[in-house]
Amino acid sequence: MIKNFIKVALRTIRRNKVYSVINILGLAIGLACAILILLWVQDEINFNTYHEKIDDIYQVMENQNYEDRIGTTFSTPGPLGPHLKEAYPEVVHSSRLTWESENLFTVDDRSFYEQGRYVDADFFKIFTFDFIHGNPEEPYTTKNSLVLTEKLAQKYFKDENPVGKTIKLNNEDLFTVSGVIKEWPENTSYGDFDYLVNFEFFWEDNAQWLHQWGNNNVRCLIELAPGVNWEGFSQKITNLLEEKNNDNAIQLFLHPLSRLHLYSNWDNGVADGGRIRYVRIFTIIAFFILLIACINFMNLATAQAVKRAKEVGLRKVVGAYKSNLIAQFLSESVIFASFSGLIAMIIVFILIEPFNALTDKSIAFNLDSDMALLLIGLVLITGLASGSYPAFYISKFQPASVLKGQIKSGRGASRFRKALVTTQFILSIIMIFCTIVVYEQLVFVQNQETGFNKEGLIYVEMHENMNDKYEIIKDQLSKNPDIKMVTAMSQPPLGFGNSTWGFDWPGKDPQSKILFSNLSIDNTWTETFDIPLAAGRSFDKKYTSDTLHFMVNVAGARAMGFSPEEVVDQSVTLWGERNGKVIGVFEDFNFTSSRSKIHPLLMLHDTDWFNYLVIRAQPGKNREGITILQSIYQEFAPAYPFEYKFVDDRWKEFYESEAQTARLFNTFAIVAIFISCLGLFGLAAFTIQQRTKEIGVRKVLGASVFSIIRITTREFTILVMLAAIIGSPVAWYLMDLWLDDFAFRIDVTVIIPIVTTIIAIMVAVLTVAYHALRASRTNPVNALKYE
Repeated sequence: MIKNFIKVALRTIRRNKVYSVINILGLAIGLACAILILLWVQDEINFNTYHEKIDDIYQVMENQNYEDRIGTTFSTPGPLGPHLKEAYPEVVHSSRLTWESENLFTVDDRSFYEQGRYVDADFFKIFTFDFIHGNPEEPYTTKNSLVLTEKLAQKYFKDENPVGKTIKLNNEDLFTVSGVIKEWPENTSYGDFDYLVNFEFFWEDNAQWLHQWGNNNVRCLIELAPGVNWEGFSQKITNLLEEKNNDNAIQLFLHPLSRLHLYSNWDNGVADGGRIRYVRIFTIIAFFILLIACINFMNLATAQAVKRAKEVGLRKVVGAYKSNLIAQFLSESVIFASFSGLIAMIIVFILIEPFNALTDKSIAFNLDSDMALLLIGLVLITGLASGSYPAFYISKFQPASVLKGQIKSGRGASRFRKALVTTQFILSIIMIFCTIVVYEQLVFVQNQETGFNKEGLIYVEMHENMNDKYEIIKDQLSKNPDIKMVTAMSQPPLGFGNSTWGFDWPGKDPQSKILFSNLSIDNTWTETFDIPLAAGRSFDKKYTSDTLHFMVNVAGARAMGFSPEEVVDQSVTLWGERNGKVIGVFEDFNFTSSRSKIHPLLMLHDTDWFNYLVIRAQPGKNREGITILQSIYQEFAPAYPFEYKFVDDRWKEFYESEAQTARLFNTFAIVAIFISCLGLFGLAAFTIQQRTKEIGVRKVLGASVFSIIRITTREFTILVMLAAIIGSPVAWYLMDLWLDDFAFRIDVTVIIPIVTTIIAIMVAVLTVAYHALRASRTNPVNALKYE
């Protein structure tokens, strides 16, 4: 029986080559896209599953209570990790983890910047590591020990065992290699390191601030004993920081590492999703694309039903049951889907590398047992779903009517096909609508008015004695005609990481916790960044007392309860020891991403904090400015490789996730539209073929080519407009939900659904018009003879 099914299916393909190609190609593209998306989803869901103890590893986090909100942070006090391990038997291991840092590695005469972290020895017990060299039980042999990844060890020491060899960091401290490990898979949190340094060195080197319970500065990861209720333990340590520091409004809680990647957003202290939203979105997109491909098959198979009516009638006459016919047509659709599946695999193999480049991943397409089951499942589901209605529809034909030639494609089938076409375009319109909104939001956030002028701003990190020689460097740069302004600051431009609630003033409620981001700046900073003043003045080198004073932004003045004018000359204290006054207020500017509103910011003038040198090149002189900076580096920090960045590029880095989403939306929206057009192309050919005689009569009666095209495309235009009426509100609602994540966002206006509808109509009309044009140019005599 199966052999017979295959024979009939192959005959059908040969007899209807155009429709068969359209069906198989549409299903193949749909399956290929679905497979690629599901591979991406699988990679996201499998984040951190590389670690054997994944179910027992937790990130310790904080909810910080401020005046107007609850802020959630990954940063914790330096002493927290060891205290949890010592004081709570539930904690098996704990490790502190610094932010990713860039240090200069020097081996012999070679020097390069490398990315790494400081971690405790327990880090190697909590997580899964594959040691190539060294002792996993004792990863660090001394305070000045570090572990290299295999890639970095190969870079500096080739194939020899580097254990025991020394590396100089930042031209100051010698470190001994105590181990070499294999790199973690890319879908692993905190795997962005090339080396891991003993945290004990960092602990001693930063003792002044790192040992304080009131400072939040490092991340803390713990491993709980098997069977411990993590939620109960989370409640147990909630108020630990209040016990250690009375002047505190912080609650600790645990976040499972298994959920860290997908669920990493918090809003006012409440978990608010994260990348899980994109996983859900693209899973739905995969379903949409497969559904559109299945609808194509249903449409074309139902449209072709009349041609197979006699076959069905004869089969019933010779004894075929309805169930036999249903099995026959379902098996044909599964065979079609199988051919499509094979082509889809070839497409995936070809596109996996471009897809990885698009998504910034390293997904491998391996035909293992899991992947084989996924493919077989997709093929079967797609084949059965796409062939279900045609099978039941065709098997209902009555043999007597069929053999008398009384069967026509009735209203029921016609309405069903229209419903399917409408559904296709509803899905396509939703994707077009979402693509336009995502693109417009991305353009908006990348080009929005940030409150300062990003053009021509170039910055470098200061090394060696550049901080001590800053005034000399500034003088040299300022004299160059290609450089407009020069300044320095404690942190890189944008995304300031330091914050404090230790900023006080007379009349402030002692119980009030207002978080201020803080930054040390030079007296030319506001002029260099072109940030206007709202009141008062900026720091000025002619006032030596300015090293005690502060500036705040407008949001900071309002958080203090003053207007910009009122806060000037207000006495303030920082950390209970630095007494001064507010000398100026600058206008608000966006120093984080557009997802956050502008928060209070305070500036101080402390040259010891300066870490970054910033210049504004004259218009059109960026290249010259970079050359001048490089010459400064060669003079004052010759041992360090010269690396520079544009502030404008750093701004764009904030939105790489949104840019990636936009690229994926664009790609899959185009695919969805293409598959829809593919089916519409075949359906239009069939529809116009059915109206051949009508077109001939119209031509004989004097109808123009344009009028015939208008008449034949009108039906599809109406269907697309109906799809727009249904799909646009759905897309509008979904995009409003997505845009709620942004403090600075576009407004979805009625123009977007209008543009979306116009695009969909143009695509549909152009697809159908090809066949209409061909039909309108045929000889009416031949058309009138057509049966």
